[in-house]
Amino acid sequence: MKKAFPSYIVAEIPEPARAAVQSLRDELSSPTARLPGEITLAGSSGVGPIPVGTDVSLIAAEMARIFVNVPPFEVSFSGLRVFPGTSLVYLCPADRAPFDDIHEAPRKSTIPLSPSPFPYNPHCTVRSGASLPLDEVDRICRRDFPAAPFLIETVSLYDLNRDTLECSLLHQIHLKPERIRERNV
Repeated sequence: MKKAFPSYIVAEIPEPARAAVQSLRDELSSPTARLPGEITLAGSSGVGPIPVGTDVSLIAAEMARIFVNVPPFEVSFSGLRVFPGTSLVYLCPADRAPFDDIHEAPRKSTIPLSPSPFPYNPHCTVRSGASLPLDEVDRICRRDFPAAPFLIETVSLYDLNRDTLECSLLHQIHLKPERIRERNV
């Protein structure tokens, strides 16, 4: 099956953190309220989306290969931030290191990825849309946010119709706890 829209590889935010993110998006009346609660690994910054027409079976096979040894990992958000020069507000992971490591895997794989003009910045968008005055953006960034730790256990592939913001889940990988590996002594 070939994709009809650009697609993205994401780390799924589980419940109850997902509901807290959704609630925040709903309160802000953000167009992003239609998107899944996630942190993009490939498709937004660092590298762009997987091009239209890419065979999903190729992507699924590569995802299985590159995420086979990635164990679930704990995440918490450290606060709300805004991308410079925009009104796009996002939740920032307290520790970006696991995302930086995982972001490299698709970059080094055979999955075709579009270029991105932005360096990789792991984030969960909570507010997008029309520009806002700076004082309004500052007020949003001072809001309470979901700070409780959660476990990333699922990596998904979604395609996105950018006109309607409709997403379709195409494939998922469930991260497995680290296996005990034999060591050569």
